[in-house]
Amino acid sequence: MRAIRIIAAVLTLVGLSGTAASAVEAGEPDSVWVLMNASARDLPEGRRKELLREAETLARAALEGHEADTDRRYALAVVLGLRATIEGGRTKVRVASALSTELEAILAADPNHAGARHLLGRLHAGVRRMNRVTRWIATNLLGGDELKRATWEAAEENLLFAERSAPSVSDHHLQLALLYRDTGRQELAVVELEHVMETQASTAMEMGVQREATEVWSELQP
Repeated sequence: MRAIRIIAAVLTLVGLSGTAASAVEAGEPDSVWVLMNASARDLPEGRRKELLREAETLARAALEGHEADTDRRYALAVVLGLRATIEGGRTKVRVASALSTELEAILAADPNHAGARHLLGRLHAGVRRMNRVTRWIATNLLGGDELKRATWEAAEENLLFAERSAPSVSDHHLQLALLYRDTGRQELAVVELEHVMETQASTAMEMGVQREATEVWSELQP
């Protein structure tokens, strides 16, 4: 399905991609691409959530009947990852749990899937950033085994794997920088943020990565 191929190409640009970008048919319009890219723009939070929910609906429809297709499953995982970033409370926990399920399936088929490893690192880091009550709900009621295993060390291992596998992807550097910041290693965080700011952004999603990197870099300056 075109939606899956275009999602994969878009995610290459924002640091969440696997290896499906080469399958893109250039120039074809795609509603999922439009929804995901629009969600990265400066919009009210409620509207961004709506756009990502619509993208999830399309990604799930594309996966139906093709559950063994890693690219389609990964596309859904990316949308869930974006939703987990913007949602809050129990919704965030439910989305994180669904993301965990998709990543387990992808990595069972391909343990070296760079995009899935990146998302897994972000997921682990996100769980560690939750407050104690939310984390307890995530790991004991909804999350399953993967969320229970969430540690800063596991997050770092997976984010490093993704960065080394695809060092040209700006979001790989950003997420590693955020982890270094949150674990008290500011000098390493600044190095990764500089890598982000050296890249050239060409989409709303890439621009969002650079904006966040610039903001965090400013916060870390003495």
